[in-house]
Amino acid sequence: MQRTAPDWILYGLVFALMVIGILNLYSIEGFPPLEWRYAYVRQLVWGGVSLSVMAIATAIQAQLWRYFSYAIYAVGIGGMILTALIAREVNGARAWLEFGPIRLQPSEFMKVATALALATYLNRYKFKWDEWQDRLAVSGIIGVPILLTLLQKDTGTALTFLAFFVPLYRWGLSVWVIIIPVLLGGLAFLTLLYSWMYIAGGLTVVGLVSYFLLFGRRYFWLHLGIIAALWAWLGLSGYLYHKVLAPHQRQRISVLLDPYKDPLGAGWNTIQARVAVVAGGLSGQGYGKGLQSKLDFIPQRHTDFAFCGIAEEWGWLGALFVIGLYVLFLLRIVQIAEASNSVIALLYGYGLSAVLWIHLLINVAMIVGLFPVVGIPLTLISYGGSSWVAIGAGIGILQSFYRERRMRLFG
Repeated sequence: MQRTAPDWILYGLVFALMVIGILNLYSIEGFPPLEWRYAYVRQLVWGGVSLSVMAIATAIQAQLWRYFSYAIYAVGIGGMILTALIAREVNGARAWLEFGPIRLQPSEFMKVATALALATYLNRYKFKWDEWQDRLAVSGIIGVPILLTLLQKDTGTALTFLAFFVPLYRWGLSVWVIIIPVLLGGLAFLTLLYSWMYIAGGLTVVGLVSYFLLFGRRYFWLHLGIIAALWAWLGLSGYLYHKVLAPHQRQRISVLLDPYKDPLGAGWNTIQARVAVVAGGLSGQGYGKGLQSKLDFIPQRHTDFAFCGIAEEWGWLGALFVIGLYVLFLLRIVQIAEASNSVIALLYGYGLSAVLWIHLLINVAMIVGLFPVVGIPLTLISYGGSSWVAIGAGIGILQSFYRERRMRLFG
């Protein structure tokens, strides 16, 4: 059977984002020499590894990815368990396995493995929402990595796994299963801004008024039960915030509300990131001239706050260009998934794209102060070998599915 070419546009978008990421690191570090101790040099190597992994994954037949999807998932789970048990703590999280000078983050590879295993299960077993076995299996595929990531004290990465509800929605999950948790999270956040009694009273008034307007006297007890459940949730959210969240997690949320409560401590990153973004203005300070990023005002300038360097040196126009390029990259993933004429490719592509959307939205929101600092980098822009190699594998697998579709059409 004749082998056909993968989608070169997707390859081009990946390569363009990699180049931007490396150029940004090179500028942030002050144009240093070509030595291994500098992040941009290590990232050049990881970029080469990522592209090689992408090419190999593309060349492997899609049938093999389907066949070994659960084995890959199991290996990933094993790596995460090992990490939770033996990894040393770095920046408050035990998320990296060390092999001499190399550190790997298994949770990055687990995102690709989860997307593949979930897509395989939904495709192979003709998933039905009304069967509890299917709901339990899908919850396990998504939930186990979340639990293990939380055990590693890596809350930010755990959040990204919630993106896998998007392919479930594409497969028929009610949109309310996604909307309701978001609304409940919003209510919980409001309790930090306003008195619990004000919110509870407002919910009661709105609930009763909407009940009489929409239902008359029908379903009264059901409506009352929903209001009572929301009251209980408000109380529970307050308990979780004060008694369950770790002190540094509560501090991050407090800093989100007012970073100037601790301007030299927990609020430092947020304040300096805002200064960098504002300093960039419309057209930026110029390549290599960003003082906030270059002079170590931003501690995580290579990783979680790498986008600050782009905003400061390239301005709003440059930042919007990079975001636009990133959005094109994500939309291209979905377009290829839709064009693959394969259920597993469709669901896998949606899962992969959804995870990257979470990275983009939360990372940019962190930088402008709209989300707590939770340690989520901007994939392909931020420094990180594991994330680059993992996304290389993820894109390669998608290209493998796409090539199978091309072969069915033209082979």
